Amino acid sequence: MSEHSPRMGNALTRGLGSLGLKLTGWSLHGKMPDVPKFVIVGVPHTSNWDAISASLAMLATGFKYTFLIKKEWFFWPMGPIFRALGGYPVDRGKGAADVVDQVTKLFESADKVCVGFPPEGTRALVPKYKTGYLRAAYAANVPVFICAFDGPNKRVVLDKIFPLTGDLKKDNAALKAYVDATWTGVHPERQK
Repeated sequence: MSEHSPRMGNALTRGLGSLGLKLTGWSLHGKMPDVPKFVIVGVPHTSNWDAISASLAMLATGFKYTFLIKKEWFFWPMGPIFRALGGYPVDRGKGAADVVDQVTKLFESADKVCVGFPPEGTRALVPKYKTGYLRAAYAANVPVFICAFDGPNKRVVLDKIFPLTGDLKKDNAALKAYVDATWTGVHPERQK
């Protein structure tokens, strides 16, 4: 883990994360980028195991990533639990600021922050990724890092910073093409 990485937890939470990975048969490979702020995409997102294995891997390393949840879920007792796990409330209601603007403010408010997105937006088969992760990365001027789910080998792989051109359609298609050619999810039939 880089000294620039956002951190959370302690020896107990790292131990719980490591135990969880061991019990579920998943393992963590690769390393985080040496940058303090970035968008992380979890791909291919084909199963509920993606979120579970990623969360266990992050707990095991003490890495803190932020994930977006509708503000309506931040009621007692869920609000404090979501915040402790890295949840960030977004207002998607009428009259609210655009979600990208809210994420940009989150990036501006911290020295170290990583915001996670599943670009498919669902576990079902999709022909293309949603573009919110790219719009947030462009607006905050941060890189996009790939966290891949290698389903057949039960590995969470911290892959690489994906090169961006600034062309939303081109970058989105290129990232999906790279993921489809390189990684196989837990449910391959929900991919490509």
